[in-house]
Amino acid sequence: MENMDKILGLSRTSASIREVLRNLILVAAVFILCLLIGISGSIESLHMRLLEGTILLTSLLIAFQIHFKKPQAFMSYALLIWAISPEMRRILDWSFHSYTETSIISLIPYTVSLIMLIPVIQNIKRMDSRIGLMLKIVGAALLYGFGIGFLKYGLSSVFDLLNYVVPFLVVAYVHVSNFGRKVHDRWLRSFSIVAVVIAVYGIYQYMLLPPWDHFWMISSEMNSIGPAEPQRFRVFSLLNSPGPTGLFLGLALAIMTVHKKCRAFGYFGILTVAFALLLTLVRVGWIACVLMILAYFFQSQLKSKIQLLFIGIVLVLAYQFIFPVLPGSSQVISRIDTFSALEEDHSFKERLTFASHIFSSILSNPLGMGLGSSGLGAKLTQSEDVMVVFDNGYLNLFYTFGLVFGLAIFTIFVYILISLYKLSKSEKMYASLSFAAICAILFLLLASNVLRGLSGFILLLIISLAYAPNSLIREEV
Repeated sequence: MENMDKILGLSRTSASIREVLRNLILVAAVFILCLLIGISGSIESLHMRLLEGTILLTSLLIAFQIHFKKPQAFMSYALLIWAISPEMRRILDWSFHSYTETSIISLIPYTVSLIMLIPVIQNIKRMDSRIGLMLKIVGAALLYGFGIGFLKYGLSSVFDLLNYVVPFLVVAYVHVSNFGRKVHDRWLRSFSIVAVVIAVYGIYQYMLLPPWDHFWMISSEMNSIGPAEPQRFRVFSLLNSPGPTGLFLGLALAIMTVHKKCRAFGYFGILTVAFALLLTLVRVGWIACVLMILAYFFQSQLKSKIQLLFIGIVLVLAYQFIFPVLPGSSQVISRIDTFSALEEDHSFKERLTFASHIFSSILSNPLGMGLGSSGLGAKLTQSEDVMVVFDNGYLNLFYTFGLVFGLAIFTIFVYILISLYKLSKSEKMYASLSFAAICAILFLLLASNVLRGLSGFILLLIISLAYAPNSLIREEV
């Protein structure tokens, strides 16, 4: 309770007043929670919304417990919550035979991640001036985008704001947290472990298709991922869709390949993640993986280069001799063949047409459309002036924040690229890995806005490790 008193600002008041204020706050919190659940229940199933609210509250209580008792494990817990919450929602929907476009479960990763605000606010004065300036610029862009978007899209802009705030909050959290290199290695290893779990479940899902996943495929009408039949669809595993799953696995595979200390389950883990990544049929996942490995390769020492070449040979041999005999290999191989024939690929042509159309829209409205105008949050608004799918991350920044703030955010990432390139010349622990991550961001933005949500959370976590003050000097914790 002492920690809670500090958070609520009650530590300097008398014991009797603190007790009264704590009770009032508790009653108010319970009342607000019941009110939210009651409102949700009046719209749909009360029992379902009540259970969703209970899961949300339980996840938050566990997060607070970890933050105060074992803070070095908080990031691992947050990564796990991001990975499993979509599947939790699908199982709950299936249990109640009720599919909804929105769910309280979808808020769990964001609410858990916002707990990082506590140490950030407490240690804001310790932040490096360069990191602080970059975050202030991003914060100004978010406030501007939210100010425009909230008037047009309401709740959609709030959800979109969370999608941006949480990944950039990771940068501040890692920078002000007093953790050393061993803790950071544990975070990366936990990321690899979660990736292996996602890969194993994805393979199981592909072979048998559990009833809750089948129910979601039918109810959500996601026809683009294939028919709801075993071995005939694109794997999405525990996450929302094949896209996020492929990117998650691609980034994890890159880290497992280049960072031996963070490699979960050895070569078995690498091959399992690689196989599941193939089943997603997500090319951008492989592009991210290969790009990060190449960027790391050119910055690494000779010993690391030899190890990377050996792992590359193992993956190529597995693809040539083992993968062709596995179920669904023909569909995957035909998808990979499109890498050499992009001019004949339908989705590639659609992206070019989309980019041309959006570029014209940006020029006609240089002030930007604001937060909530694109992305998953756009589903929450009834406005027709929104785009749920936005196939170009660079244009999405200018479309959302306008030319001035869009250019400011782009400049920040170019600065980070140059900074990490210089740092990787002298520091070989995290700088090379962070440099590989910023290269991936700048390339992946050509296809989608990877700065939001889970992808932004992971990529900015990797980048922030190079800027953590104690990553080089502390071995304990």
